[in-house]
Amino acid sequence: MPANAREIAALVPMPRLLEALGFRVSERTRRAPCLMHGGSNPTAFAWTDGGLWKCHSCGAGGDRIALVRAVQQCEFREAMEFLAALAGVEYRPERGLQGFEGPSSVQFGRARAIHERAEQAAWRVRDDVLRLRSYYGDALRRVERLLCRVGQRLPLARSEAEREAVWINLALLAPAATYFLTAHEFLNRANASLLARFALAASSERRALIFGESHADTAKVS
Repeated sequence: MPANAREIAALVPMPRLLEALGFRVSERTRRAPCLMHGGSNPTAFAWTDGGLWKCHSCGAGGDRIALVRAVQQCEFREAMEFLAALAGVEYRPERGLQGFEGPSSVQFGRARAIHERAEQAAWRVRDDVLRLRSYYGDALRRVERLLCRVGQRLPLARSEAEREAVWINLALLAPAATYFLTAHEFLNRANASLLARFALAASSERRALIFGESHADTAKVS
């Protein structure tokens, strides 16, 4: 395989390629139903960020180029044109023994720079998601401990006024418990696209994402 064919293929992140081919992508599990044999097993098809893939049901496997050829039932040239379009470079086959003429050095350099910036941004988003998961998880545990401590005062109350005060404190804590529980579930169940939106959103927008879209979108977990 020509070296620059591999370089063009490497410019296309696997999640983007899989989505373009019609796979249901889960970056958390890196598993999906296999499109080659039409199975419904959600864990049959496995893939890596490095571009390798394998179906544990039908046995098919390979790299990005092999995946495009297998799914689209096309030749090498057509697969390369598909990958080049996703990578944002031009694929120009050339007649003769030399195979093809790849993108110019300037074009390839620009595409690689875009790819590297996108990869760096993706890692920053991933770090933000992990930080937010930790934050909301810790906040939920703190609120739960506080609810438990306040609730333990209820059977010890000696008067109606003391019991009323306990119930008021529990009522004040309830919205916080609901918010942190919903946020915790959201961050552990939402798909990659929605998690990225959440990580990049302003604090004032995150509540709307959690309560306005979590129930609808987390059902689309890949």
